[in-house]
Amino acid sequence: MAVAFKPGSEVVRGDLDIFLTNAAGNPVNAASIVYSVFFMDPGPPESEVPIATAQNLAPVNPAVGEYYASFVIPAVADVGTYRVRWTFRELANSPQTQVVQEFAVVVSSTVIVSPYSVAEREMIEGLRVMLRDNCVGAEETVELDVNGELVVVRMDDLWRILGHLSKDPKRANDIRDP
Repeated sequence: MAVAFKPGSEVVRGDLDIFLTNAAGNPVNAASIVYSVFFMDPGPPESEVPIATAQNLAPVNPAVGEYYASFVIPAVADVGTYRVRWTFRELANSPQTQVVQEFAVVVSSTVIVSPYSVAEREMIEGLRVMLRDNCVGAEETVELDVNGELVVVRMDDLWRILGHLSKDPKRANDIRDP
């Protein structure tokens, strides 16, 4: 999955995707789904600035339960962090759910290279999404075996640590507080 784009790049399938499943884990289409794009103003305080032409857009739905954002990064887009906010309902009378994805727009001369293999990137991103979307509160914990030592980590801390790992590959072996 791409997490950085250059101005003028096209966002396509495999870049900013969302996969919906029911309680049994089977792919399902949403009763309704849209996405909106925001620029993250670093502030302080940090705030989401809506991109006027990218609000409540219909995603592409190539397969049951699979959706992706499809747009072109404007040639004049500001360099920085952006968010895609997905808003959907499983059933017409279901409560509205939101999921957020982040990506960056970088200067055109930037070389975009990942130190991780595709499988490693997918694993990190998948775990981050599961932790973010399924962590009800900070009280949930997970036990990790780190070089033979059992370490208990709070789910919100693990999500934050994985966020740092995806941005700083030198920290890949450091699971303690970054």
